[in-house]
Amino acid sequence: MKLKSFFYYTLIAISVSCASKKDINYFQDTDSELELLTDIENTFNFSDIQPGDVLDIQIKALNPESVLVFQKQASQNSQQGQNRTLDGYVVDNKGNINLPILGSINTSNQNTQILAKEIQKALSPYVNNTTVNIRVLNFRVSVLGEVNSPGTFTVLEERVSLPQILGLAGDLTINGDRNILLIRNENGKNSHHNIDLTSAEFMQSPFYYLKQNDIVYVRPNNARVKSSGLVGNVGTFATVLSLAISIVLLITR
Repeated sequence: MKLKSFFYYTLIAISVSCASKKDINYFQDTDSELELLTDIENTFNFSDIQPGDVLDIQIKALNPESVLVFQKQASQNSQQGQNRTLDGYVVDNKGNINLPILGSINTSNQNTQILAKEIQKALSPYVNNTTVNIRVLNFRVSVLGEVNSPGTFTVLEERVSLPQILGLAGDLTINGDRNILLIRNENGKNSHHNIDLTSAEFMQSPFYYLKQNDIVYVRPNNARVKSSGLVGNVGTFATVLSLAISIVLLITR
């Protein structure tokens, strides 16, 4: 009878010791539903340029020498990758960049495509038929939680998809919940969106392509949450149970 009572109270203690999702998850109380669109290409919008962005602005024309005076001269140490940010145009707190000859240009509420057209227009009195290409050199996305290599990733592509950034983070661990959280800052306000990776519908959503400073959080799944309590895993449970049985046998003898 004593042995049965001991096991009963042991099981209660183990159950109480298990942590809940509320004790483990980051960024709680976010229940935004996924808004679906019908065309993946139509859902992608270039991110608005933000203060602190570093822009790579390339101006080209039929006569390359005619546009040299409008461009910042690259340093000798400038190379592909992060070093290129040294030669980029930094957007100040008021959303302005300063170009040679053209002077100050405001980038507020503009993306790279719109800004490129504005610079082309500003160049038209000086040079005909120019081509302007702009990209953000410090486009960053953070991936946190149950992934193999969490961190903040800088990408140079014009657009990066959610599966691509998860690939850069080494994919989800076996403990990762397939219902992940995306935090996006737009117009100074954070919005939260739950995305179910088990459904193909997210590929048609406005969150398939990521934007500057997005945060992707992979929650721990139920198995991972339950294993974070007093009994960490099956091996620990077996050890505790074996020890308990040994103590009971010693007492009863």
